[in-house]
Amino acid sequence: MIGARRRHMARVIVSGVLLASPLVGSTGAVADDDPLSYRVNALTFNLCGGNNKRNTCAEDLIPERRRVWAPQVSALIRSRDVDVASFTEMCYAQVDLLQRELPDYDFVWYGLGRSANCRQIWGDMTDRTTAPNGRTAGIALAFKNGVVGSPMRRRLVIDNPDADPTASVHRRGVLCARSVIGMEYAVGCVTHISALESPTQVTGRIGEWAGNAPVILGGDFNRLPEHPELTKVYGPALGTGGFTEADAGPAGRQSRGGSPTTRGGRKIDYIFASQEDYRNAGAEVIDTNPELSDHRPLAGTFTGTLDGGYTQAFVHTFTEVVTEAFTAIPR
Repeated sequence: MIGARRRHMARVIVSGVLLASPLVGSTGAVADDDPLSYRVNALTFNLCGGNNKRNTCAEDLIPERRRVWAPQVSALIRSRDVDVASFTEMCYAQVDLLQRELPDYDFVWYGLGRSANCRQIWGDMTDRTTAPNGRTAGIALAFKNGVVGSPMRRRLVIDNPDADPTASVHRRGVLCARSVIGMEYAVGCVTHISALESPTQVTGRIGEWAGNAPVILGGDFNRLPEHPELTKVYGPALGTGGFTEADAGPAGRQSRGGSPTTRGGRKIDYIFASQEDYRNAGAEVIDTNPELSDHRPLAGTFTGTLDGGYTQAFVHTFTEVVTEAFTAIPR
């Protein structure tokens, strides 16, 4: 029997071939030297799966809403043809429930906490409430085209000198994995930081691991768009960093703003993408019915362009994916 990792590698290799093949596409043949444009759909959602000390998610976690949680979230992902989804404040039990609804997606998990609430809240719906490492709460990614190689899981440290020294400390991290995203071999990441961890620590860790690969980064940054610490994340015209953001507005009229992603009216959830590789093509903050969290899902679309048309896309994507897949096979 083929192991799960090898099945995933086989699937992503096939996906890379199909996505990039000159024989595939509804627009017909494209000349070899024509630029090739493609779309990437992403989603991020702070689930508040284990509630919190302020009890702001109690109503969202009643049995009636928990029963429709996985079907509704999976429907959002399918209806928007999401390439990469990122989740924060996610219980391990929710990974199991969502995988049942999305068996064709590959999930990557990073357990950060041991929340008794996660077991108590979701234990009536699944026995899989605790990860093998004993963690019950954390962050996760879901990829439409499989995952290649080993993911990156990095613990973040307290590095913000301007943060309140009396603030509560929780384990924070960043999770990344490689996949075929849209038409390219790329990296998808998720993070959830507090005021104690700087955004540049996150982007720095990602840059070290991803190298020159395109990056999609979703998550909860606990900062409003105009916060000075995000200046080093937003790219040219809006900051000094290297990322565009899904809800920053159209080209020529971009701003550090966007629709609120929390019940309280704040935008603190983001979908960033490496600006050298992508242009933002619109975003939507989604109202679910019933409400499923004290945050709302943020969906965004980016466009990418490959010079050289289908042949270059095929050779580049296939070569990158196969190389990484064979590197990851245990010897």
